Amino acid sequence: MPDPVLLIEILSPSNQADTRSNVWAYTSIVSVQEILILDSIRMAAEMLTRTLEGGWPEEPAMQFEGDLLFGSIGFSLSLAELYGPVGLAA
Repeated sequence: MPDPVLLIEILSPSNQADTRSNVWAYTSIVSVQEILILDSIRMAAEMLTRTLEGGWPEEPAMQFEGDLLFGSIGFSLSLAELYGPVGLAA
């Protein structure tokens, strides 16, 4: 897809280190505004959001409950709703 604005990665127990390296490589894509990293064994999300100046935070924002807000696409979804179908929601 040309010019993505939101990327979502799902960590698996076997490739967490590789996936995290890929995520930081995604920050070099000019169009990307947000990167969501989802844990596959517990209900947890990490969000990286490009700053107004065009940079990236040093660490992703961690979230274990509540709503995920995607400013890049004008969408929100509760973390529990996202994880509910796989049986990890609280």
